[in-house]
Amino acid sequence: MKTKALFLVILIATSCINKNRIDHFSMKKELNSHQVNTQIDFQSDLSPSDSIKQEFLNTQNNIGSPIKIISSKLLKNQYSDHKDIKLVYKNVSKKKIGAIRFEWYCENAFNKPASGKFFFIKGKSEGTTHLAINSRQTRSQIWESFSTDAKTIISARAYFVAFSDGTTWKLH
Repeated sequence: MKTKALFLVILIATSCINKNRIDHFSMKKELNSHQVNTQIDFQSDLSPSDSIKQEFLNTQNNIGSPIKIISSKLLKNQYSDHKDIKLVYKNVSKKKIGAIRFEWYCENAFNKPASGKFFFIKGKSEGTTHLAINSRQTRSQIWESFSTDAKTIISARAYFVAFSDGTTWKLH
């Protein structure tokens, strides 16, 4: 009877040890595959759309624009982890403006395009205003909740302006 009990205890102990080895092996294999996936995802982040950033840098000081961006600043949102952006801009034209479309390009702490409103186009976001602005007048506006990881504003610009007289200007 004692030998049967001893045999049973050894059998149970051996099966537990083998099970732990199998679980450890499968867990290690799962962790390794997760690390590979993480590396692949990280590597895909290493090749951002540099053409969008370059486009912003090339038109940053657009001479023909009726709007001059005086300053751009990221603000911490009060009720979420999203960032807000504040633009201070001036109507440098001789006409009254009725509406403006703005866009900006931001990067995160890794100098990669920040998340934004657009799923497929990272780094770029936009906002509009329909507040009239007289010639030579300066105004500021805040757009809420556009990014969760923006750290730096690379460039901000007006890309469409509708004047009060019905004419328009577009960034080329």
